[in-house]
Amino acid sequence: MVDLCAQIHGENQRLSATGGALAPARLPAAIPTLLRYRRATLGEVMPRFVSDPKLAALFSAAWPYLGLPPSRVSFVYWAIMLMSYVLDGAYYCKGTFQTLADALRDAVVEQGGELLLRSSVRRIHVADGRATGVTLENGQRIAAPVVISNADLGQTVDELVGRWAFPRRFLARLDRLEPSRSAVVAYAATDLDLPSMGLGHETFLFPTWDHDRSFLTSESGRPGWTGITIPTLSDPDLAPSGEHLVILTALVRADAVKDWRLEKERSTRALVEVAEARIPELGSRLTFCEGATPRTLERYTRNETGAVYGWDLSPEQVGPGRPGCATPVNGLFLAGHWTQPGGGVQGVVASGVQAARLVAGFGDEERLWDALPRSA
Repeated sequence: MVDLCAQIHGENQRLSATGGALAPARLPAAIPTLLRYRRATLGEVMPRFVSDPKLAALFSAAWPYLGLPPSRVSFVYWAIMLMSYVLDGAYYCKGTFQTLADALRDAVVEQGGELLLRSSVRRIHVADGRATGVTLENGQRIAAPVVISNADLGQTVDELVGRWAFPRRFLARLDRLEPSRSAVVAYAATDLDLPSMGLGHETFLFPTWDHDRSFLTSESGRPGWTGITIPTLSDPDLAPSGEHLVILTALVRADAVKDWRLEKERSTRALVEVAEARIPELGSRLTFCEGATPRTLERYTRNETGAVYGWDLSPEQVGPGRPGCATPVNGLFLAGHWTQPGGGVQGVVASGVQAARLVAGFGDEERLWDALPRSA
């Protein structure tokens, strides 16, 4: 099965390098495996290669990274994710992911760009079928021949632009797409000796070998499983000596709870209790704990219902099943997890590269990279 995943990964890289510009007649020869499995779920493919249910559960245990259990998640997208770890390795941004954001900021400024913080966009202006700029919440108007939106796609269309600017076919397709699940999170610190417990940077803790049953607890808004992230095992400088950061995360349906404000304390406590099956006494040895719910995620990310991955990463909603970076409005482009290829850090970064390529007018990624200025 790993060989099959490697084939899919390789074909996807070849397709991405061309910018998706291969003629339809050449696709069967160029990406036969991608085409064969494009509509398959992980749960449909895995039994052909892994017959032992427990081994299958172990092999697919990272499904929370994509927001859907094996029976629902795209096999192609899961295979690409798996091989990105196997072939390229998994890395952590030392100093938290803020360092990645800082590096992107520095690159923009070095090339003469300007960043505006705390400057929400109120409106994307369109005239004669073309984007002409934006207006900020403070009323400032910024004219531009190109606008790239990484906002919630529904908000981009309905609020920032207006549905009137898009063709009916595009709107009908958009209305059929299903948003991903949100999450509950506990951000905590503890003085427990976590390295002595044999924990890793990331641990998934499930109450059963059946991932679909675990996912059903999330659908009810009361997850019985959690992902345990301990960044201080990789980056000790994030906490004082003798302490560790612990982040507990579980997916939930945002509409499973009527009022998340009233549920926040209970859901935070529940995550800690679940984690105690792997980290005994965690609840009594916390030096800090703060919770987050779908309402929190929606507030800070502006994604409706706090959707973690944009659209669901089902077979029908990854790659060409998602809206492309170019929109029917000339000069308006998309980036982020609401567009192709899909959610997750890798998918979001790939969407940014794709948007840059399209804006710059390059036919493939290699030409884009060749045109970029080199650091001294």
